[in-house]
Amino acid sequence: MKRISLFLSTMALTTMFMSVKAGEKQNIPKRTFRNFSGVCHGSINSEPLWKQALGWDRFDVAWASAESTRGKWNQKYIDKISQRILTAKSKGVTFLPIINYSVSWAAECPNQDFEIAGKRFTLKKQPDGRYELRGFNKSFINGKEQWEEVFNRKVSAHRMGTRWLSENHVSDWENYIRKIVSTYRQAPYELEYFQIWNEAWPTSSFWYGNMDSYMTDVHMPAAKIIHELGGKVVYGGWICGAPISELVKYMDKHSAWNSIDVFDLHYFPISSMEYLYRELSKRGLEHKGIWQTEIGFSSDPNYVGNVYPRVLHWALSRDWNWTDKFKFFYFAYSSPNDPKAYGFGRSLLLGKELSHSGRSLQAMAEIFSGGELKLYTSVHSKPCLKPELNEKLSSLESFKVGNKIICAIHMLPANNAKIFVDWNNNMDTIHLDYECPRIKLYFPEITLSEVNSVERISMYGSKIDISKYLRPESNGFSITVPVREPDVKEFQYTDMPESFLPEVFYTVINMKK
Repeated sequence: MKRISLFLSTMALTTMFMSVKAGEKQNIPKRTFRNFSGVCHGSINSEPLWKQALGWDRFDVAWASAESTRGKWNQKYIDKISQRILTAKSKGVTFLPIINYSVSWAAECPNQDFEIAGKRFTLKKQPDGRYELRGFNKSFINGKEQWEEVFNRKVSAHRMGTRWLSENHVSDWENYIRKIVSTYRQAPYELEYFQIWNEAWPTSSFWYGNMDSYMTDVHMPAAKIIHELGGKVVYGGWICGAPISELVKYMDKHSAWNSIDVFDLHYFPISSMEYLYRELSKRGLEHKGIWQTEIGFSSDPNYVGNVYPRVLHWALSRDWNWTDKFKFFYFAYSSPNDPKAYGFGRSLLLGKELSHSGRSLQAMAEIFSGGELKLYTSVHSKPCLKPELNEKLSSLESFKVGNKIICAIHMLPANNAKIFVDWNNNMDTIHLDYECPRIKLYFPEITLSEVNSVERISMYGSKIDISKYLRPESNGFSITVPVREPDVKEFQYTDMPESFLPEVFYTVINMKK
């Protein structure tokens, strides 16, 4: 038995190592926009966005639906998930299962009193079956340090029935993980990535209780099985309400870094991906993936155009040497066209029509189609812009995709009067919404004879040919680009709210083949 156990342990470790390192062996990574871009809860039978803009669909595979009674599997539910995966696959879309949560017969939760991130939490079952969750901050009050209550919430028995895993039911959780992963690792599904849980944190509403129990009883056992079966582990989305430093602490405390192939954040700024990348690099783990499997859920018309080019530029600057190393998943695919509906105006589809974000994503997908994503660095501008991680700063990112050179230009106002400031040069100003402001781009390593045409494309896809503004320079050429949107029907400036201003547009150099 010891020899068999040693053999199996060795095989598990070997599989884990191969899983972690597999990406490094891919000589030709497919860094395409569609493979980078995913969505949560996509309607895979719906047409919009799937062909160019979305290559991944993230969806729940719920234990409570699959095995509501211990030992009795709901084959109808499993078949429904299976069909969803196959439908996605038939359209060239990869399915990311979120294997979650607990089930009522495995979720009896003890009373708890614990500290995390400098805060104290208590969780206590009440006579009516509900739980009382209380949170405390350490404060200096009346001359002494003491715990000050900052919230008191009631959690229903039904909710708790899926948000905790009893330690004497870890084996049942393992059985569920093994069934799901072994089923979907094989043909015809052939899934590679499996996400464990979602946003575990004491106050996230997706997990109630201490994080040590989550790591020990939920994450680590599931990760081990996924790796044994040849899959890759996606962490269950670190909640934006908690510092990333806490994630790092738990990875260190539980020696969990190598239990994860892809680290996942939710609703964080791009700078947080850099923070995590640096922490991984300190540990020699910079080959690990970093995704955000929930991002967006914003009514800001500028959101997609402002954020997506920045993260693409950052990712290409961070050794994107295997296909799936970096990804963004927009939350969510659709919402009803009803102001009272959850997610109204924040999803990619508003009813059956594309929202502002959906149109922006569609335009970006078309612009970045036609080849592998690459950086292009030989461009500068006047006024002076440079790549910025800070989403509140003006920025310029440039790329090469096929025979196109693409510049994403972000000119953000410094005040309510819509004044742009040239912070990187002499702090001169441009009014972004008055007369005809322009920006000049210089391409010193390209000759005019290599250029077929130049387009100025709005974040919603409106195009104008600006080739007539091409000018030869002593080195290469320059192009003068209008800043304001030329299509007044699209934006109707005089009728728009005072706070609205399109902050992103693209210049595309179409090179001769």
